[in-house]
Amino acid sequence: MMVDRGKPCSYVRRQTPCGEIRGLRQDGCLLFEGIKYANAGRWEDPQIVRSWEGLYDATRRGPACCQHAQFYEMQPAAFNDFYYNENAEKQVYEYSEQDGLNLNIWTPEDGDHLPVAVFIHGGSFVSGSNTAPNIFRGAEYCRRGVVLVNINYRLNAFATGYDVAHKGNYALKDQVAALTWVRENIAAFGGDPEQVTVMGESAGALSVQLLLYCPYAKGLFRGAVMMSGGGDFSQLGTPARPGISEAVWRMVMDQFDVQSLDELKDLPAKEVYEAWLSAGATESNLANNCAKPIVDGDWVPGQFPMLALQGEIADVPCIIGMSRDDMWPFYLYSFAVEWGGYHARTGRKPVYGYFLDRELPGGDGEGAYHGCDLWYAFGTLDRNWRPFEEQDYRLSEDLIDYLAGFIKEGVPKAEGLAQWEPLTDRDTKFLRFGEEPPTMYQPPIAQLAASDRNSLRPFPGMR
Repeated sequence: MMVDRGKPCSYVRRQTPCGEIRGLRQDGCLLFEGIKYANAGRWEDPQIVRSWEGLYDATRRGPACCQHAQFYEMQPAAFNDFYYNENAEKQVYEYSEQDGLNLNIWTPEDGDHLPVAVFIHGGSFVSGSNTAPNIFRGAEYCRRGVVLVNINYRLNAFATGYDVAHKGNYALKDQVAALTWVRENIAAFGGDPEQVTVMGESAGALSVQLLLYCPYAKGLFRGAVMMSGGGDFSQLGTPARPGISEAVWRMVMDQFDVQSLDELKDLPAKEVYEAWLSAGATESNLANNCAKPIVDGDWVPGQFPMLALQGEIADVPCIIGMSRDDMWPFYLYSFAVEWGGYHARTGRKPVYGYFLDRELPGGDGEGAYHGCDLWYAFGTLDRNWRPFEEQDYRLSEDLIDYLAGFIKEGVPKAEGLAQWEPLTDRDTKFLRFGEEPPTMYQPPIAQLAASDRNSLRPFPGMR
């Protein structure tokens, strides 16, 4: 069942540590949108919002952070319009460099001390937002007694500024700021700050992975869900070397004949973005990595192998998911298995893997494409143009049931469904979501390896 903006709704008010806020009572849950969790000037650390004047109006979505579509009204060629066109109803986005750091909250009407999920969107660290109601919706989690939050964070040039005084990683800093705001305020919305699970897809999943390493994120969450991006990705360049950012931003500063980023703070956002984009395009290694978080020795202290030896990885239960026709199917599978084995060998909390093997209807040959699990995980199949069938809605219900169980108890379990076994060095089965009810399954390793031949599959719509 979807949150339908065409249905009757009414206003609701809540008192929070920041002040009074107004949201919407809608479809059996309360919805608060566009809450600004931090302020940040260009290439400055986020300053958490801890108070506001008067009544905060949280009845409409906030703007997205700066990105390509804002400046050119289209996605870059590498992304095309596939994901936008998946929506049955095309939406209009707003963008802002000043007000993009906002979050949305869905909460049950009378909830108290409920578990919380905080979702981080994907987009290769260059695009995306929490302002996609066609995909992100919290009503199904509210019905299962879970508070859902989804957040924005800075992207592309505005997340990576690097010089003597600036060391990038603003995306990660924003995510920690959002989690801190949630910890300080979520009780006012019926949530329990001690029961937070962080979730993400693609770049959002890689963000979750880095939050497991980040010393400033310690204690802010107790579980992690990584969709198409879980495990040690260091061999694929995430996190990146600081020299990547240093080289790109040196070229940017040379373009404008300046010696520091502070001299570019008042430059129009589009000019900054264009200069960063052209600098990255000078070399494929720069283009592929210049938007990523970097190993700065502080927010990202090092690469996984060293941090694992030092015991610096957060010990929390994890779910790592992938789809059959994902972008890196063999790597995604291998990294998840390695991560599960690492947890099992060292006596850490369990890691669970899922494999979405459902051929999405529509006859376009995209199969179970990268990111398709979002429609199922948020119960928003009705907002997609595809002629989904009964088994799709069953799959969605099952996946949400498992995820809600994990968010509540740290174990992905649901009444009437198969037991989900964790990954170990010896047991490498994933829970399969496909034509039949979910069951433990060994993904076809040879097929996954042959499908990408250890190279990046193109985004859907570009195969």
